[in-house]
Amino acid sequence: MSGYLDQQKANKALDLERQLMKKALARLGPAESKRAGMQSAARLIFGLDLTASREASLNQARIATAAMFDAIKEIGKLAVKLVFYRGADECRQSKWYDDATILCRSMLKLACETGETQIARLLRMVLVETEQISAVVFIGDHSEDDGDELRTLAQMLGQRSIPLFIFHECADSDQCSLNAKPIFKSMAELSGGVYVEFRKDSSAALREMLANVAAYSTAGIEGIGRLALPETSEARQLRGRLMLGSGGVKG
Repeated sequence: MSGYLDQQKANKALDLERQLMKKALARLGPAESKRAGMQSAARLIFGLDLTASREASLNQARIATAAMFDAIKEIGKLAVKLVFYRGADECRQSKWYDDATILCRSMLKLACETGETQIARLLRMVLVETEQISAVVFIGDHSEDDGDELRTLAQMLGQRSIPLFIFHECADSDQCSLNAKPIFKSMAELSGGVYVEFRKDSSAALREMLANVAAYSTAGIEGIGRLALPETSEARQLRGRLMLGSGGVKG
């Protein structure tokens, strides 16, 4: 009789261990799933100035975006969200895209419209984004926004470890773009990002710069190392700063 009771106690103890194990596995499962989901794709917000002064360069941005996806397809997954402003009071954001064809098809529908810049509004959209952002790329030429407000918003991005990469379409003959230069530089610095200039005819530079930022957002310095060496001076400058850790991008 004593042996029977001992066996019952042992069976109950074993059942209890199994129940505890099941509960532990149930708790572990969602956590592992979330962790795997976070690693599934880097998320890059792509900010575009679509005011009238950038009409000639819009097609460069379309081509560069497609090339960016193509350059990193062997490195890792990338999801991109477009945020753009144009006209008197239009500032919109797209859904997340992880397909270059669909994203470029969406960009083909965009056109530039006369209006003032809305960079602060664009950055505020980034700051309320619910997804974990790897980096923000902004492509623009002028800034009519309040400089102090832009610096404050850039600093807030930096506090959240979201670096701002500013690709400034700057021309020596364009006083408005020259006026924007110190503002853009300080914004990139405050966010932990990088400021780089390019010219209206620098389509190759834009493609290479975007590819390097995307690769870094996806796989850090290792990602950059897997890209071909840039041919343009602008992209080489950016690559060098990223390799030194100036970008502060989260891998």
